[in-house]
Amino acid sequence: MTEYITVVGNIADVPVRRELPGGDTVARFRLAATTQRRQEDGAWVDAHTSWYAVSAYRRLGEHALASLEKGQRVIVNGRFRVRQWESNGKHGTDAEIDADALGHDLLFGTTSFYRDERNRVAARAETEQPSESGWAPSAGEQQPDSAAHPEQQSEESEQAAEQAETSTPTPHLVGVGGWDRRPLGDSTPF
Repeated sequence: MTEYITVVGNIADVPVRRELPGGDTVARFRLAATTQRRQEDGAWVDAHTSWYAVSAYRRLGEHALASLEKGQRVIVNGRFRVRQWESNGKHGTDAEIDADALGHDLLFGTTSFYRDERNRVAARAETEQPSESGWAPSAGEQQPDSAAHPEQQSEESEQAAEQAETSTPTPHLVGVGGWDRRPLGDSTPF
C-alpha cells in the first residue's frame, strides 16, 4: 500500500543533484519538520523535529534544484515510506518522501513563478488556439484557419517547439491580484 503525506518544514541542507543510470535527474535534500511547539518557563520551544529525506525526480527535480535553497520553508507532498538500513555495523531507520509536488510556504515569504517553456509548448500543441481573451475559444468564436488544416498545425507546433528550445523562458509572475489575465497569445496561465 502506498501512503501519501504532506509535510511543511525547513530545508536542512543544500539540495544535491544525482543522476540515475538512465540519465534522469534526482534532487535530494533533508527536511526538518517541527510538528509541535510548547511553552516552557515562559518561552516557546520546539517539542519534536521529524526528519525526512526528500527526493524529487526528473523535471520536478530540475525545478527544485533551480528554486530551492537551504533554510527555506517548503511544502512537500508525495509518497511516504520508512526504510531500514545497515552499514558498517550501524543500523537505523530513514523516513523518505518521493515528492510529487514541492513549493515554498508563502506564510514566511514571497516567491516568483517562471513557467517552464517546454510545458507551455506541450500544452499549446495539445489544446486549441486561444481566443483574443487569452483563453480557449468559446462555442460562438471562429477557429483560426489553421484548424482546418491539421498538417499545417503540426508544422506550426514543431516550429514552436524548436523556437522554445532556443529561446529563454518568459516569466509569468503571480502578484497580489492573482493571475495576470492579459492575452498570452499561446496558452492559458496554468
